[in-house]
Amino acid sequence: MFEKLKEAKEVFLDKLGKVDVAVITGTGIKINIAKVLKKLDYGEIPHIPETTTKSHRGYFEISDFDDKRVVVANGRFHYYEGYSLEDVVFLARLLGLSGARLIILTNAAGGLSPFFKQGDLMVANDHINMMGANPLRGKNIDELGERFPDMGEVYSRKHIEMIKKAALENGIDLKEGVYLSVAGPSMETPAETRAFRLLGADAIGMSTVPEAIALRHMGINCISISIITNLNKPDCMSKAAIDDVINVAHKSSVRLSKLITYFLGEL
Repeated sequence: MFEKLKEAKEVFLDKLGKVDVAVITGTGIKINIAKVLKKLDYGEIPHIPETTTKSHRGYFEISDFDDKRVVVANGRFHYYEGYSLEDVVFLARLLGLSGARLIILTNAAGGLSPFFKQGDLMVANDHINMMGANPLRGKNIDELGERFPDMGEVYSRKHIEMIKKAALENGIDLKEGVYLSVAGPSMETPAETRAFRLLGADAIGMSTVPEAIALRHMGINCISISIITNLNKPDCMSKAAIDDVINVAHKSSVRLSKLITYFLGEL
């Protein structure tokens, strides 16, 4: 796997150059930060998996923001697609090896907290891994990090405080909470929803946690921002149709893009 990462890194740097900050988009999310200088399909980089999920198109966009080179990775890979977690985190690892010192993970999530409403933004201060798997399982890649990485601060507290400050100063409502990840692709039952609430989760999705673990292993800062696309109410569960999820995520992407832009201005 490390040899594949090195090959992918060489091509990435040749075609796009070194990056400072990266954003990985979730379902239905489109991030617009600054004028796009160059686009590149994932398929032009060796060993990157092929996206199979609706709204995950699979391409990079490079922009310059102040003195920072920013890459937006449009589309990610999921465990439920049949990929191994090594494949799922390949993109995040590649961006880290290509120079990104901060990676912003975004996702569409179901709201578990009764205080959330559809379209809210939530920055994660911690996570719960309920996927039944870990991307670090198996032989450790010593070139990336130590065997047993500490998980006391998966999401950079410094950067969480910075993005909360950016939200407050620019009038953007930003919630904070715990993100729980499941394997999917089936949605949660009412009983599971109650159980996850009892565990202390505020939002639930099928991504992000594997990438966050892999980045912590590499010693790379990351933060996670969820768009709450639907509400999980165990006593009156409503259907979360994928098209509705995509539509809410797409509409809320405008506020998320503004938030990330303000945040980048503070880095």
